Amino acid sequence: MAARILPFLLFLLGGVISASGQTSTATVDGRVTVYDGTSEIRRAIVRDAGAIVKDLDKLVGELQKKPFPIVVELKKPNETGRSRIARNFYVSEVGGSKYRLQIDLILGKGNSFDQAELERVILEMLLMERSLRAYPADQTAARVEVRPWLTDGVAEAIRWMKGKGERRVYSFLMESGGWIEVEKLVDRETTDGMDQLSREFFRASSGALVMALLAQPQGLVSIGNFLGEVATFEGEQLTLLRTHFPQVNLGPKGLERWWMLQVAAMSEATLTERMTIPETEEALKSALKLHFKSESGKTKTESLDSWPKVSELETLEERIAAVRPASDALVYLSFRGFSTYQPVIAGYLKTLADIAGQKTDDTENALANLQSFRDAETQRYTVMIDLMDWYHISTETEYSNQFEDYLKMKKGLEGSEKLNDPFNQYLDQVQKLYSK
Repeated sequence: MAARILPFLLFLLGGVISASGQTSTATVDGRVTVYDGTSEIRRAIVRDAGAIVKDLDKLVGELQKKPFPIVVELKKPNETGRSRIARNFYVSEVGGSKYRLQIDLILGKGNSFDQAELERVILEMLLMERSLRAYPADQTAARVEVRPWLTDGVAEAIRWMKGKGERRVYSFLMESGGWIEVEKLVDRETTDGMDQLSREFFRASSGALVMALLAQPQGLVSIGNFLGEVATFEGEQLTLLRTHFPQVNLGPKGLERWWMLQVAAMSEATLTERMTIPETEEALKSALKLHFKSESGKTKTESLDSWPKVSELETLEERIAAVRPASDALVYLSFRGFSTYQPVIAGYLKTLADIAGQKTDDTENALANLQSFRDAETQRYTVMIDLMDWYHISTETEYSNQFEDYLKMKKGLEGSEKLNDPFNQYLDQVQKLYSK
């Protein structure tokens, strides 16, 4: 009987499974085996799969029951020359294993394949296998499914566990409000059709949710129990989440509040995290302020262009007080500013010290040189972004066809009957005015 495969759904297939006569390489614990292909490719896939197994066990804990086999079948390139990955779920009584999860990897030209996608599918299979291990032994699972949010979320949690998480994505989520509601997140069955930005938001939102769950009291135990059911559960996933995490079930928005707190925590910058060039420029603009006390005792801030006023202050204590806030901000910025700005920050610190010490013969030239360097860095950054955009556009081989929808809508509007109401008459007059 042939397998029937739908996106992210693996259905029952009966029959005998045999791998006799095939060359294979397996992970140390035997949980993932790769068949056929060259020995170099098999070893590379097994190495990566072994690392994923260890990372997953470290994140959510190991299981004691005997695992079901996960196999990767390497297929020769097809006529299109493109790599493709298919998932299969088998039920079999051969070899003493009730289930077998299989990945068919059709290689591309030169035995190429998408390593990141394969690693994602292997993680997806490992999550499915956990639910199968926890399934009652006297029953047979007819299907297994892992929603995209769980695979993305666990992968992101592993990255953060290994110190490789990207804070800027979560910072942007907080600033833009681009997060996805938890209910919509867990209900989504596929990420197909998402544009790149939406896909990135989905991945980050999923990671924040999984890490928020892990951070709950007894979170490790709860998520282990959740993973034991999720792939074979036939009800609503949000219901299953609230069953295993009752402490966050504070109402319809309870889980979402916990999740948003996690995003906020992940978006906080560390002391040594490097800024981009635009971020460094903004920090410099904010830091380079002089502080003067008025006669009433209130502090007034002015730009660094007002440095001659500092030299005119009578006492050294007054001059130091005027430049100290800027100096302190620059010292902090030296930990996080873009690496090429380190000489600039040092230059500003020296210039401020010279101003406080009334050594200002070369101050004007020093500030001009520092500004010239900053202008050049900003220009180089702009050119680099333009170059990256050009490279991406010029090397793109697939088209989303999303812009065609806009053109169809525009054509449809042009062909529609025009309303002759006061509003449209006013717009016509404005358009004539600006077209002259």
